[in-house]
Amino acid sequence: MSVIPSSHRFRELFEADDSRIYRITLRGEDVFRLCHFRIVDPSIYSVSDQWTADVVEPISGKHPKFQQLFHSGSGVDFVESEITEIFDETSGEKVYVV
Repeated sequence: MSVIPSSHRFRELFEADDSRIYRITLRGEDVFRLCHFRIVDPSIYSVSDQWTADVVEPISGKHPKFQQLFHSGSGVDFVESEITEIFDETSGEKVYVV
């Protein structure tokens, strides 16, 4: 199965400054403060727009044990197409909203 490479529309944003913290809201209503973004090799899961990042803080989520599942320092994988909002905590600005 071949994987079509994604444009990674947030690549410049996520890779510009490794110390920058973004509050990311996903379509499933999970909200994280994340840093240290890395592209996941598309050959691993056959997903072309997947990222991994380090959790600074798990803000909220639907799962009743969300805070225990995603603790500070853990990693989380997500897909660009699931992002509904990106808030830059350094500048205090929303940089992306669906």
